Amino acid sequence: MSSQPSSPRGVRPSPAPSRFAASRWVALTGLAVLAGAGPVSEAAPVRAQVLPAASVSLAPSVPGPLRAEALGLLSQPNAAPDAAWRRLGPGVVPVLAALAEDTSVPDAQRMRAVTALARVETPEAGQTLQAMLEDPHRPSDVRSQAAAALGQRLGFEAVNTLRARLEDRDLRLREAVAQALGRLGGQQVREALEERLPLEEVPQVREALQQGLTLAEP
Repeated sequence: MSSQPSSPRGVRPSPAPSRFAASRWVALTGLAVLAGAGPVSEAAPVRAQVLPAASVSLAPSVPGPLRAEALGLLSQPNAAPDAAWRRLGPGVVPVLAALAEDTSVPDAQRMRAVTALARVETPEAGQTLQAMLEDPHRPSDVRSQAAAALGQRLGFEAVNTLRARLEDRDLRLREAVAQALGRLGGQQVREALEERLPLEEVPQVREALQQGLTLAEP
């Protein structure tokens, strides 16, 4: 008689899976993978390869050539014509916003990037400038430049947004806002500057308010 290995006493040997059970497991696994739900754990789990979230791009990345073209325009000694920025289209807005805070870019070009947003004819340009202006975590020079650019981009529509920043904690920004409002002029601007003047305690900002009032005179 041939000898067979004996099982430990009291433990039944696991029966071999039937042909029907094996085919059922294969079918369930295939359906689960197709549905994206992962393998069904009736037996040893089947590991599916899942791409990390970072490798899935939900939005197109900023093309390198567009950044290079923007930098080329910003490096010119004179301001690039409006037609040059219009040619690049709305896609240049996030490029300019990124360049404005890129410390590897020379300061002069960073500030020109903010100013250039006033020349891009798309609503996103004005929205980006307003976001720069109102975000206290952004660099002071970027916010100050955005105040001037927003006035250029929106005109009198920017008065209320700028006026709210006359009370900002950043004194450099308060200066820039006072001057940006003065360049817009008008009765509403004069009232805003006159209202703020007696409340302002910092001499240099008071001087900027006075300068804004001078500019706003009819």
